[in-house]
Amino acid sequence: ITVNNVPINASQPDAANLICTLDRAYASGEEFLLRVEYSGFPQNNGFDSIVFTTQGGQPLVSTLSETEFAYTWWPTKDDNRDKSTADMRYTVPSSLSVAANGKLMSVTPVAGGRSEWYWKTEYPTATYLYSFSTTNYARFSSTYDWGGGVMPLEFFIYPNSNTEQNRNGWLLCRDMLATFRTIYGLYPFINEKYGIYQFAFGGGMEHQTITGQGGFSESLTAHELGHQWWGDMITCASWNHIWLNEGFATYSEALWLERKPGSTGLPALHSAMASRRPSLATTLSVYIPEPLDNADLNRIFSTSLSYRKPAWVLHMLRRVVGDATFFAILAEYRARFEYQSATTDDFRQVCEDVSGLDLFRFFDQWIYKGGYPAYSRAWRQVTVNGQTYIEVYLRQTQSAALPTFAMPMDIVVTPVSGAPFTRVVQNDARTEWFLLPVSSGVSTVQFDPTPWILSSANSSTTFVEGPPAIVRTVPEPGATLEPGAVSAVDVFFHKSVSVPAGAVTVSGVAQGPVAGTLAYDPTTRRARLSFAQPLAPDTYTVRVLDSVTETASGKALDGELASPSVPSFPSGNGEPGGIASFTFLVPPASCPGDADGDGDRDFADISSVLQFFSTVYTPSTGPGDANADGTVDFQDITQVLTAFGQACP
Repeated sequence: ITVNNVPINASQPDAANLICTLDRAYASGEEFLLRVEYSGFPQNNGFDSIVFTTQGGQPLVSTLSETEFAYTWWPTKDDNRDKSTADMRYTVPSSLSVAANGKLMSVTPVAGGRSEWYWKTEYPTATYLYSFSTTNYARFSSTYDWGGGVMPLEFFIYPNSNTEQNRNGWLLCRDMLATFRTIYGLYPFINEKYGIYQFAFGGGMEHQTITGQGGFSESLTAHELGHQWWGDMITCASWNHIWLNEGFATYSEALWLERKPGSTGLPALHSAMASRRPSLATTLSVYIPEPLDNADLNRIFSTSLSYRKPAWVLHMLRRVVGDATFFAILAEYRARFEYQSATTDDFRQVCEDVSGLDLFRFFDQWIYKGGYPAYSRAWRQVTVNGQTYIEVYLRQTQSAALPTFAMPMDIVVTPVSGAPFTRVVQNDARTEWFLLPVSSGVSTVQFDPTPWILSSANSSTTFVEGPPAIVRTVPEPGATLEPGAVSAVDVFFHKSVSVPAGAVTVSGVAQGPVAGTLAYDPTTRRARLSFAQPLAPDTYTVRVLDSVTETASGKALDGELASPSVPSFPSGNGEPGGIASFTFLVPPASCPGDADGDGDRDFADISSVLQFFSTVYTPSTGPGDANADGTVDFQDITQVLTAFGQACP
């Protein structure tokens, strides 16, 4: 062992590690050359890191190396965050071929009836992604024309597997390269090659630029090719985050089936995801917590936790942020971490930056916690003042030890006549009720039918009475009404309620709280707050308190409104409790100088200007604003004086 060609001391605390003591301290960014000469017969010390076997009576030597077993056949610094480039030379009997990473530079005859295969890669490569395999391969090739050049496709297949069907199975990667380019960007190792070689292991292994496969299935080929972007180009920084490799590759299988030539599109996608559901028996998290035991390969490569559930996480993320944003996230993820390594939090940060959403809860519930939601649901049709609604009861029934999951849920409504349509509710509590307006009678209601949400159950149950919601107000939120036009405020509920005194209030910016008489009409389900006289010009806020309760169950009003100035009925966030608050405007009469809106210009108007001096009205006007420009200032006094003593027309 030498550093800069000078021998150094080294110790070997165990079979897997060599500690090299450098000749001196080196500063950050300073380079040195560490050279290790070694020889011997490599041992398979884990996960088939290197195997010596035969196929068809011929010798076969292949490497696997994942997770941290490359050291069994060459000296490595095994850290996914520390990538390297390489020149690789393999000397084998001349009857054998060598499949390896990068570009084939030469095949040179050497003494003893042997040949040296020289492969070279200039792309940063994680240690476990280096590989070679040698046997008497039958070789065939093709090309991928990506528009800016032609990249070789190289295939190494056992002679007894060399059938047209198997060759065509692997050649599908040419179409896959074109399809994945539209969603992931150009193949990341375009200046070298993509290849597939047959090996003796089950499944596949995404060695960079040269995938090992034990079979010829379409999904296996799509999975391993997807890894060239997600796993190879961007590698999980540690095996805690293995889902970033395997979940992305598993979802690549589904995306290929959705996007490949002749696909049915979304139906194919959902069918693919349905066949990739994880086992529901485990409550362990996708993220592998510390302390991480790299020898626990069953945990690291859990089909449910590292492959299938993470693929569903990406599927659900796509539903949460929308298609365009999802694929923009993938593009930004590539731009930030291309040829590097990343963690779950790195990926989450990209998702939040691109989408503008706070996705902490999404990642916490699906990646860092375990389990899945289970849903029970019911619905009924109700009609209020001629408007038809469906009232939805939705409950999450998974164990209390599991999270309460927050996800948008598609509710597909089929009317008695007409085409089905979709309503979306944001389910983020164990029990919720949603009131959804529809245009006609309803025949059927389906909950997440495609589906977009990974759940363990989605079953019908008996409807449970929920909280009341507001379905209409007069005036509407944001309304502008003529002076003298408002003598009462009406609030309509979708079911029978109890309305105690003080449950509906009205207050003006200038007028302050407005006294009124509150009465409830059970026939129309209307609460009316009546005033002794019409409301004076002002901006008014109406508040409907959650002391309003449903008559039968006593559940409090679900009153939240999406906006105080835009009609957004029915009210509510799905749970009992919540105050409704909205505004409307009674502007001054259109009479310059009439600052108090009483129909003339006199000393009372000057008093009104002084009372509200420096008030700014947004977006309209109000008391004291004699010239209706939205601001009460000296110009309003001038306006009053100009028209002083004159009645409004």
